[in-house]
Amino acid sequence: MRSDEQVFLPRLFRCHNSASQIFRDDLNCSVTQFSDSIVVATPFNRETFKWFATHVAEYQRLLLDEGLLLQGGIAVNKHFSNGSFTFSAGVIAAYHVESQSARYPRVVVSPDLLQLVFPDSKTPPSYLVQEDDGLMFIDYIGLSARRKRDSLKRTITEIVGRLLKNPSASVRGKGLWLASYSDAVLGTSLAPPRFLGSSIHDKTIPSRKK
Repeated sequence: MRSDEQVFLPRLFRCHNSASQIFRDDLNCSVTQFSDSIVVATPFNRETFKWFATHVAEYQRLLLDEGLLLQGGIAVNKHFSNGSFTFSAGVIAAYHVESQSARYPRVVVSPDLLQLVFPDSKTPPSYLVQEDDGLMFIDYIGLSARRKRDSLKRTITEIVGRLLKNPSASVRGKGLWLASYSDAVLGTSLAPPRFLGSSIHDKTIPSRKK
């Protein structure tokens, strides 16, 4: 086992053991985990979508406190599982949202599902955020900031600092995204300047002679 696995595997296992408590209010909601993939499934109900989204945010905060970031997707489709056997077009649909759209540590809600839940609304509810790419994701920082705001800032600052030092450009990109998200919601100043150079600080704008 690699050293990073030795560190993060116990944390992931602790979060998994706590997941049943987070989603315990819905007896039809199941939580299944294999490796680092987590499947939370519940029958579609437009009236309980807010409950589902806010509890996913609670699970994200639990992972965040352990230094783990969640990238995922929420979709709707047929799903069958009896514990030892699972056949699910819903899992495949959610995987496509996660792999093709999420990109950053966020849980994106599929446009098809949004249309079912909010057929007449173009404004996201308070527990979702619409980003400049048009996608909506669960506002796990905003929902978590209502309690233990200072500890949340410290946790995110530590995680962002670690990600920005990573040699992988992809990992650093996730760190920059998380920093910008935190700056927008918590008022932190974690995102570094995007452009550096002497001309950036030069207030003189050259003009052309005509």
